[in-house]
Amino acid sequence: MVFFETLVLVHGRSAAKETKLLMKEASRVIVERDGALFRILDLGWRHTARPLYKKGVGHIFYGRWYSLIWGGSPKLQREVEDTFLHNTGVVRQLTVRIERPEDMYVPRSTYYPLMKPLTPPLTHHVPMPDVGSK
Repeated sequence: MVFFETLVLVHGRSAAKETKLLMKEASRVIVERDGALFRILDLGWRHTARPLYKKGVGHIFYGRWYSLIWGGSPKLQREVEDTFLHNTGVVRQLTVRIERPEDMYVPRSTYYPLMKPLTPPLTHHVPMPDVGSK
């Protein structure tokens, strides 16, 4: 089994229900042909660096990115690409072969680096036992 990662940009005018059906269709194509779908990541809304044009849709300035990690035969790669190619909601797609686990997309946890605390945690304070009333 060969492992792949597919990045898909869905334009903002596409309905959420259509996008959900698109991901279900892609997963169905993978699973029916003895492949395995490992993960679907919603990478969120992003603006494009330049306006993109899709026939029948128009100019697109932003969209929602998705990442699919899957495994299957190399022939299956073309079928998955065709699933996204013939959908009007998909503006861009890219399928790459994963050679090593380090090649996969790693989402950033936060934009700003986290600062270390200035003081260590206070471990010497313990809660007082609850003393009953006399």
